[in-house]
Amino acid sequence: PYHARAFNWFDPLFPEGMDRYLSPEVSPRMRGVVEKCTFCHHRLMRAKSKAYAEGRRDLKEDEYIPACVEACPTKAITFGDLNNSEHTISQLIKSPHAFRLLERLGTKPKVYYMSTKNWLKRMADNYLTGEFK
Repeated sequence: PYHARAFNWFDPLFPEGMDRYLSPEVSPRMRGVVEKCTFCHHRLMRAKSKAYAEGRRDLKEDEYIPACVEACPTKAITFGDLNNSEHTISQLIKSPHAFRLLERLGTKPKVYYMSTKNWLKRMADNYLTGEFK
């Protein structure tokens, strides 16, 4: 989402032996490249290929899981198909606590956040002091 880009100021260097832990599906980008999270697009393509081979068009909820969701120790990240009513995420986004960053710009970001704090929601939409919906 917004502000989630990184500029590679240096060529990637890894301590001896660490290079074997790199994913063969994602190449390290060289110095001078701007990159951002792709929600593990390579995992999505793998899951879609598997579903296609099985004669299915839709993915099951647990077939495509980005690394951040897998690694989150508190299970604070949920991922799924927003258009599939069977996926947990499609129910979560209906909550009055769900919101998106800069939603009022109409860009329809796909990342939702959850909070009961109205001040946080206003900050996420970049409202100025004294300005309200």
